[in-house]
Amino acid sequence: MTTEIIKEIKETERAAEEKLKAAQQEAKETVLNAEKEASRIIKTAEDQGLLESRKQLEAAEKEAYLEADSKRKQNNEICRELTRKAAEKMEDAVNLVVERIVRINGNS
Repeated sequence: MTTEIIKEIKETERAAEEKLKAAQQEAKETVLNAEKEASRIIKTAEDQGLLESRKQLEAAEKEAYLEADSKRKQNNEICRELTRKAAEKMEDAVNLVVERIVRINGNS
């Protein structure tokens, strides 16, 4: 009877060791799977972050282009107005120069 009890104890210990090994293996696999899932989640988040950054950059570039285009149009309008005003004053300036030349030559 004592040998049977010892056999049962050994059998129980062996079964416990097998269960412990199986549990350790399962824990390793669980950790590996968790690490893989974490890597996948991080990669997805990075990809989404990059995509969002690209969208923000494109929006900023579009806004900057629109603003630059608006400023260019304003500057072109200012240049046209200055050119128009200069052309209006050109005739007066030419007449003034001619008058001075005639007066200088007429007085001599």
